[in-house]
Amino acid sequence: MSLRRIPLASLLLALLCTACAGLPPASMPSAAQPPDHTAVLPDLAAASYNQIANRYLLPLYARIAPLEIYCGCAFDPASKAVDPGTCRFDPERRWGDDDSRGARIEWEHVVPAARVAEALGCGSRAACRAQESFRLAENDPYNLLPALGALNARRSNHPYAEIPGEARAYGRCDFELQEQRDAGRRSARVEPPEAIKGDIARISLYYAQRHGIRFSDAELQQFQAWSAADPVSREERYRAAWIRRNITGWANPFVE
Repeated sequence: MSLRRIPLASLLLALLCTACAGLPPASMPSAAQPPDHTAVLPDLAAASYNQIANRYLLPLYARIAPLEIYCGCAFDPASKAVDPGTCRFDPERRWGDDDSRGARIEWEHVVPAARVAEALGCGSRAACRAQESFRLAENDPYNLLPALGALNARRSNHPYAEIPGEARAYGRCDFELQEQRDAGRRSARVEPPEAIKGDIARISLYYAQRHGIRFSDAELQQFQAWSAADPVSREERYRAAWIRRNITGWANPFVE
């Protein structure tokens, strides 16, 4: 599909208007906004992303369907344990850590922390943690989605993209990874499930706006297409409202 190139400023302004009003799903509380659970918002720069997510984001999944993003596996919000057999995670080539990481939920950075480090020019991910701006971006809960640990490892820092065909190398999971060589260098890209592409697009555009992450024109066009094809759902809006009211104090304007 050929898309017209759109300047970043115009694209961000246009996508700010994509979220329309709606009510939470029937399985959620009837109020349009989730209730507050913390009297004081956490300091996002004072802890690790795992600490922030486990303490403040994980309780959300007791109120919405606790499903990980790549296979649709149901997980236990209390323990983050998952039975990969229920969603048929069955990789053709097994890794040494598949049995352990394939049975637990980890927090996937939609925009990789390594890309944040690159944008800030502060060196390695570990070295960058000395900067508050990096810690705020690495720990931002809008960017953290539950994923099977084994697929979190597969995705690594690879960019999301459209991959021709629908090869299934991980059982029923709609997760595609394509490796390639360019000028002698190995690289890879990952295509996520259709149902999560719009969420990924809106998180990425939010990161461009709030944290100054630069994306190529091709990436921005891809995000525009994904956001249009997979509009904001009621569950996505509820999740964003939860994060705003209970964790960050600010919104993802591409969702709310």
